Amino acid sequence: MNPRGSRLHRLGLLLALVGFLPGCATKGPDPLERWNRSIFSFNEGLDKHLLEPIATGWDWLLPEVVQTGIRNFYDNTTMPVTLANDILQLKLGAAGQDLGRIVVNTTAGIGGLIDVASMIEMPANKEDFGQTLGRYGVPPGPYLMVPLLGPSTARDVWGYPVDGAARPLNYFVPIWASLTLRVVENFNIRAYYLEELREARESAFDYYVFVRNAYLQIREHRVHDRAGQPPELQDDLYEMEGEDAAGQPPESQDDLYEFEDD
Repeated sequence: MNPRGSRLHRLGLLLALVGFLPGCATKGPDPLERWNRSIFSFNEGLDKHLLEPIATGWDWLLPEVVQTGIRNFYDNTTMPVTLANDILQLKLGAAGQDLGRIVVNTTAGIGGLIDVASMIEMPANKEDFGQTLGRYGVPPGPYLMVPLLGPSTARDVWGYPVDGAARPLNYFVPIWASLTLRVVENFNIRAYYLEELREARESAFDYYVFVRNAYLQIREHRVHDRAGQPPELQDDLYEMEGEDAAGQPPESQDDLYEFEDD
């Protein structure tokens, strides 16, 4: 599965905060912009001074085939999350496809290191509990920028503990091994997006707005099962508060800061 389409889970820290958010009076998607921008600045500082240097070394040290194997393994461990949400959304056809991917990649793909399912053109889906809530009419609520983990919404942040519980690997390895795997996953993802993030930061008129708009548009697109890239990303995403910003957005902006708490 393409890791740019995968979707990476957030801190429990904001769960207490989310309790009052749906009751806030909102005139737009970002009523907590002052709070969100401060968290965004913190995340950006951490990324620039710690994660990006490590990811640069990671990208230099590990051959592409090793990085691809890590991405494939990670995607395979998260496929049960998609499968569970396929079932919750009554998408039985998609559930059959995703179960097939899990079986094929876990067996023929040597535990998921090789994406054999994509080689034989088996369809790949991406679902999470935030999308499931949206499918049943739960509105996204206010936009949230989560410490360390990046963009979310009041609806999506409630989904992460549920998705974490649906990830079988967490039940079969010790906590220290699970944490180590998550660190490896996220350094590998960060290394994969090195150039995209650099270009987006340099090109966007307001990078905070860029990230927010990309996340909200992509999440809306996924909830309603629209194929391909949201048309807004082609036409409007770079119009940052009346200014045009060139550059190419990461396809999965919601994955870039995910240090999954599952």
